[in-house]
Amino acid sequence: MYIKGDMVTEGQSTARTASTELDCESAALLRAAIRPLFASAASWGSLTDILKEKGYCLAFRSGRLCITDCTTDERVCGLRFLGLEFRDLVRRMGRPIVVARGSHADGDVLAARPTPGAS
Repeated sequence: MYIKGDMVTEGQSTARTASTELDCESAALLRAAIRPLFASAASWGSLTDILKEKGYCLAFRSGRLCITDCTTDERVCGLRFLGLEFRDLVRRMGRPIVVARGSHADGDVLAARPTPGAS
């Protein structure tokens, strides 16, 4: 489940491709379940651990922090969808530990700093 809006135009009418958009009820439930986790988290490590228990991960996609599905690595939603600001989270919890992935300002938020020399 992730938010995406693919539109295909056929003649004068517009048809949606296989719908992957959240309906308003699902979006409200997702916000209600995830937003309190951010509000109560004392650190990035605790937030990533709690989200992982629920099947979600924190990751940067194209330079923006978002929630992804841990199984599929698909983007679920961004902070704006949850009504959160990254700078507010950084003020409260400090900067997150991020490992870079790919070449499009992508990266994964880690629960703890990796140990040097460990694989």
